[in-house]
Amino acid sequence: MNKDVIIICESIYHGNTMKLARAFSSRLQCRLITADEALLVDLKAYQIVGLASGIYFTSHHPKIMAIIDQLNVNHQTFIVSTRGRPYLGNYHAAIKDALANKGVEIIGEFSTKGYDCTGPFNLIRGGNIGRPNEKDQLKAIKFINEILPEYIRDLTAVPNGRNVAITSQCVGCGSCQAICPMNVFAITNNRAEIINEHECIHCSLCQRGCPEQAILIRHSARELIAIAKHHSRRKSL
Repeated sequence: MNKDVIIICESIYHGNTMKLARAFSSRLQCRLITADEALLVDLKAYQIVGLASGIYFTSHHPKIMAIIDQLNVNHQTFIVSTRGRPYLGNYHAAIKDALANKGVEIIGEFSTKGYDCTGPFNLIRGGNIGRPNEKDQLKAIKFINEILPEYIRDLTAVPNGRNVAITSQCVGCGSCQAICPMNVFAITNNRAEIINEHECIHCSLCQRGCPEQAILIRHSARELIAIAKHHSRRKSL
């Protein structure tokens, strides 16, 4: 787990911004928490703080704005938002001004459209339906790769001869065992163990759900075809 970076996210309507925050957290191998949880955390322990929320009227969520009081000149931050309107405009102005007043360096900012069913958007059953989409998330990953390349870890760097692996970061919390639909994992001596790798369908639920980001999965075309063949006669989970 990355101990230098933390992401704080408020995403209260449709989870638009949380989609991006989870993508960032997975890519950076870092902790992702809400603003309320952040009030219980010593943010001085982190070098880089990501601040993410939807745009509510003209700025970030008030709880995200309040977190800035806990930051200081030793922090760096990046700003993330989703919005209903086509263009970002000055929607980041308030948070940038607040960070500047605290002397906090901003290393990057990212925003994209998000599904919005407030106000007049209800007349058309919501604006930006399906956003942020896969393309938006790929742009978000490109953004985080560019501003924090030193923290990017290849989650497909699996040892030769394996498709799934567990790194030394595993703490045996059991998240992988609980979420895996194919019973691939067991917990032995406070550590996860792969017991049925041949049954793995590469859904990546374990990887996304691991709080320590300790699971690596490799997806080659040949292996994915082999998975489909192996389970071709299966009727259900």
